[in-house]
Amino acid sequence: MLFSGIRAAVVGWLCLAALLVAAQQHSTPNELPDTTADRVTGQGWWPTKSPASTKGYVGSDVCAQCHAAIASTQSESEMARAAFRLSGGAAGQPAAGDFESGSYTYRFTPNNAPPGYSLEVTSSGHSVSYPIVWTMGAGVHGQTYLLDENGGLFESQASSFSFVHRLGLTPGHKPPEEGSLENALGIPLKGGEALRCFACHTTASSANSKLNPADAVPGVHCEACHGPGLDHVSAIKAGQIVQARQAILNPASLTPTSSIDFCGACHRTTMDVIMNEPEPGAYTIRFQAYRLEESRCWQTTKDVRLACTQCHDPHAPLVTDARFYDQKCLSCHSVGKGTKQATSSGAWAASPRICPKATANCASCHMPNSDVPEMHSTFVDHFIRIVRPGKPVPN
Repeated sequence: MLFSGIRAAVVGWLCLAALLVAAQQHSTPNELPDTTADRVTGQGWWPTKSPASTKGYVGSDVCAQCHAAIASTQSESEMARAAFRLSGGAAGQPAAGDFESGSYTYRFTPNNAPPGYSLEVTSSGHSVSYPIVWTMGAGVHGQTYLLDENGGLFESQASSFSFVHRLGLTPGHKPPEEGSLENALGIPLKGGEALRCFACHTTASSANSKLNPADAVPGVHCEACHGPGLDHVSAIKAGQIVQARQAILNPASLTPTSSIDFCGACHRTTMDVIMNEPEPGAYTIRFQAYRLEESRCWQTTKDVRLACTQCHDPHAPLVTDARFYDQKCLSCHSVGKGTKQATSSGAWAASPRICPKATANCASCHMPNSDVPEMHSTFVDHFIRIVRPGKPVPN
């Protein structure tokens, strides 16, 4: 009996150790990554969190009184253009033409509430349409539309895709079953889905976990990431600097793992994918936080220089020139004095001792553009790796 008890204890410890090893595959030495749902229920602010009241928001114009330069460039960023009310103008106009799915034909048509469009679906000579009340997405890859059906919100069955300049099936949707035209318009947005949708595309859209689209500010602005600013502003005006710093979240203070989870609140954390995507596929390429943490660079170092904000400035438009990121890569991949040098343009160049294939544009090879079929476009794959010709894109 004694030996049986010892053996059972040993087996138990081995099982526990195996679980810990598996968990550490997606962790820093001191901190495990977490799901966004768990982060949101924790203490302090987190993106997509719903505060107790919207009265704590002050608006970006108030933030700009002290942070003018940051507010100015952030207003031009893709995040600031993540949503539009209604649809119209060059930024929000749906793609032209028809999209067919089964027996249904979809098209966007102008309506009488300028600037505005409606989604019309036709089948067997009958048509029905509902107006677009929100356009979601900056249009870099595409845009999806929220429709108003007697006060209820529907995510449109058809989306616009920028790379192909046409309509297509909204990512995550399935072709509609034969039935009523109303059911073919899209998917109803209810409860947590609606909250998350607005939380990642707008600012100040909810309070106490209750959605209020009327108060939502289109786009992701200061308080979506830093939290409601009223207490911070009040403390500043009172000269209470310590209290002011405690009343607002500065993401620069986060650990590397938390920093990636922070951006992953909308761009999908590692644990979000593991818990919610039982069969990850090529579509996970657009979940940058997850892809980054799958990289050997991250899993072997957990280095703060790999956190999202080390390469991307959230207060400015995205830089798309691969050469810009060379200095970021070489901040880690440097084997000693003389292995990198500044070019005449001021950019950094790698020596052959670091990479035998090239001296610049590291990301173009090690973070290649990869197809995401459901988006009808390519995304920069943040799974940093040596790409082998002919090898499939890893999940």
